[in-house]
Order: sequence, then C-alpha cells, then structure tokens
Amino acid sequence: MNKIAVTGASGYIGKHVVNIIHEKGFQPISVVNSNALEKPVETTIKMNILNASREEVIDRFSKIDTVIHLAWQSGFNHHDECHLKNVAKHLNFIENLMIAGVKNISIAGTMHEVGYFVGEINNETPCNPINPYGISKNYLRQASLYLANKYNCNLKWLRMYYILGDDINSNSIFTKILIANQENKTTFPLNTGEMLYDFIKIEDLAKQIFVAAKQNNITGIINCCSGKPVSLRTTVEKFISDNGLDIKPEYNVFPVREYDSPAIWGSSKIIKKLINDD
Repeated sequence: MNKIAVTGASGYIGKHVVNIIHEKGFQPISVVNSNALEKPVETTIKMNILNASREEVIDRFSKIDTVIHLAWQSGFNHHDECHLKNVAKHLNFIENLMIAGVKNISIAGTMHEVGYFVGEINNETPCNPINPYGISKNYLRQASLYLANKYNCNLKWLRMYYILGDDINSNSIFTKILIANQENKTTFPLNTGEMLYDFIKIEDLAKQIFVAAKQNNITGIINCCSGKPVSLRTTVEKFISDNGLDIKPEYNVFPVREYDSPAIWGSSKIIKKLINDD
C-alpha cells in the first residue's frame, strides 16, 4: 500500500485530504505538530517540521512514497510576520525530504503568489506578490522547484483559491458569518461584494489535491480550483440562504484591499485532465 504523508494533517484542509486518501485505499500518514514524548503510532508522525533536524526527517520519511505539504501558520492573515520568518524553515524541511529520498512531493500554493491580476490564472501567469503571505509562498515555490531539479524529485505546486465547506473550522469570511449569526447579530459588514473569485467546496478540493499529488505525469504548478468566477456577493448570499442564517450582508462598509482583484480565478484545465484520467 502506498504511504502518503500529509503535513498539517489536523488543519482545515489536511483533515479532508487524510480522509480522501484513506477512502481511496492508500495509507495516510498524519504529520502533526506535537511535543509529546511517547512513540508515535505507525500512521502518525509527531514532529515540529520547522525545527526538525535532517536526521529526524530522514529517519521518519525515508520509507514514505509521497508527501503532501499543507502545513502553514496564519494563512488567513496575509500580513502576519510569521510568513517571512518561517519560509526558510519550510524550504529546509522540503530539502530534507528530498535528501531522505522522497521522490513525490506536493506543496500547497496560493493565488496570492500572483498578486494583483485580472482574469484567469494559469501556470504561465507572472507572479508579483504584494503581501507577506504571497511573497513567502512565491519564494517557496521558486526555491522548491529549483531543489526538485537538483534532487530529481517530482514536485507539484498545488495553487489554491477560495474554499467553502466545513466553515466553522476554516477561519474564513464564512466562519465569521456563522459566528456573527450565533451572536445574534442582524447584519454582517462587507466590502462591495462585486469581486469575482474562484470558490471550491472543501471536499472537491481534497479530491483534487489527492489526484494531483499521487500522479507524476504532470509536475510544476497545478491549479486546484473550480475554474469558475463567481461574485463574493452571490456566494455570501447563497451561503446565508443554504445555512438558514438569520443575518443580512451589509455592503460597502469596508474598502476593497489594494491587492484584491475585481476578477480573478484559476484555469482548471490541468486538474480536470488529471481527474478524467484518474
């Protein structure tokens, strides 16, 4: 049975990816951050990956076929100082995986690597990130692809967009709407709501991540997305309706952030091909 390790396995996306790996008949190995001293069970690796030594990584990962690296801190706070402080540690972990002999590595990317852009993003779209989160992810992508060539590793950069589902655990705008409704607030403040974004359900995203990660025919950037631009206004109002919430969106309360595009979505051409071929 192929072993697929998932860093950030206890996180919002990671839990769903671990579930789909198991459902598809593979053996998921959950990589979780813990200072526990007891010996981890076979299907769990307890490790602080950002501080793990090369010897530790080699010892725990040398017999694993595939690694999906989802772990990241403060992904919803694009200006948190931890992005720039930790990115070199992420790269060190990725290189140690390659030295350990892992030949199939997938890493979570983000549309924020691209920066301000209007239209459909494909794997040739130039990147000019303008916040610490995007800058850090863009650097990690470029450096990881360089190392993949150096160590002859199949590397997939899974560029993600906006996610729906399991919302109470996501720390997204939809989480905040649920919390506001629970607090009996009657309105929820937003910007114009007119921007077009690429939204995907968490279950569909997990399937895309699995399908992209387990194959080696296509490497490099792979958009994990719906490929369909939908307005924030439409998505929020559908979310409120679908969940039977007693709250109304209040538009034009907040300004649009300087790096928010009026219309941006991913090309789903590659991921659709991989799913069709699976």
